[in-house]
Amino acid sequence: MKKILFILPIILSTNAFADNFTPYIGMDAGLNIASYNNDIDLEEQYYTATINAGMRIGPNFGVELFFTQSADNENEFIHETLALTQENIISYQSFGFDIFGYYEIVKNMDFFTSFGIANYNISSEYKYNNGLITYEESDKQTETASRFGIGLMFTFPNDSVSILGQYQYSALSNELIKSLSEFSIGFRYNF
Repeated sequence: MKKILFILPIILSTNAFADNFTPYIGMDAGLNIASYNNDIDLEEQYYTATINAGMRIGPNFGVELFFTQSADNENEFIHETLALTQENIISYQSFGFDIFGYYEIVKNMDFFTSFGIANYNISSEYKYNNGLITYEESDKQTETASRFGIGLMFTFPNDSVSILGQYQYSALSNELIKSLSEFSIGFRYNF
């Protein structure tokens, strides 16, 4: 591994590679739909924001690093027979990398597929209140899962900015969340 990390900068600095190398940064806004393992009275929708950095190597290949933060998914339930109020809050963070394959449809418009690995940090918090006492419990779970995606990307004629829409599916074997389906739109700034 150390040899690869030593050789990689030398390879990246060669002129032949630099002609086909386009680094970029970007941001995505998404809506994730969760499939739960148990019958839970929680919303299935999570709003997310993602920052990413990557490189496109030649016309048909690319790699990307990403970090995603979800908004809190909150629900409150009132159990009238127990005189108890229950509040559930779930959120997650993920980071990882994707490998992209690009296929030009027309000039400046690409269809792409992606495959990647993501590390998910899922936080859940439960609050119970019976009017006199409040009881709280929380749990954090970490899971590594694969991701698959498809999408469309349009690059403006000056080649500096691209916009994209994509769908990604992540299969988790988590105690709480079984899978995530993410629909997102975003932009990339190409250097």
